[in-house]
Amino acid sequence: MSETDVTGVVVAGGRSTRFGDREKALAEAAGEPMLRRVVSTLAAICDDVVVNCRPDQQAAFAATLTGVDTTVRFAPDDRPDEGPLAGLLTGLAAVDSEYAVVLGCDMPLADPAALTALLDRTRTADADVVVPTTDGGPEPLHAVYRVGPTRTAARATMDDGKRSLRALLDRLAVARVPVGGDAVPSLSVTSVDTRARLRELRDEIENEE
Repeated sequence: MSETDVTGVVVAGGRSTRFGDREKALAEAAGEPMLRRVVSTLAAICDDVVVNCRPDQQAAFAATLTGVDTTVRFAPDDRPDEGPLAGLLTGLAAVDSEYAVVLGCDMPLADPAALTALLDRTRTADADVVVPTTDGGPEPLHAVYRVGPTRTAARATMDDGKRSLRALLDRLAVARVPVGGDAVPSLSVTSVDTRARLRELRDEIENEE
């Protein structure tokens, strides 16, 4: 069911150097490009989806998303290659809703039910962001943000010369949800950084269908 006060945001502008010479977002997982899977996941809980990307990616991404059952808007980076924080800020600048459900383009197993649980928590928690957390730390590209406070904090973080999403979280009121519990299964936050990792996940993706 769509929510009128929430927009999906996909951060997809990275160079993906660890993935080789292919565009990571367009690599297929169970016969479908990862970007398309991620956008379809967000479409299940959002009225529309904003895709942040480099200008040179937009045409190929738009072709890949043809026929997806939601409104897709693009937010190209004015200054590419400044990292995921800049990409997130660019995406959020195109958002008018109170909340944004944010995913990286390389999370093909993101679970709509887990994202809905994070969104519900954000609506009731005294927090600017609800983020799943593993033993390795938070997963800021699988999280729900209040758009206004996050835009302000992201600009301030970049003005300080910092480019990491964890530096952004340091400026926000954060509610953490443990990964592996009932709300957020481990597979939901799995990211695909290399072709080898994608091969490892293909069986799990097919089993999820």
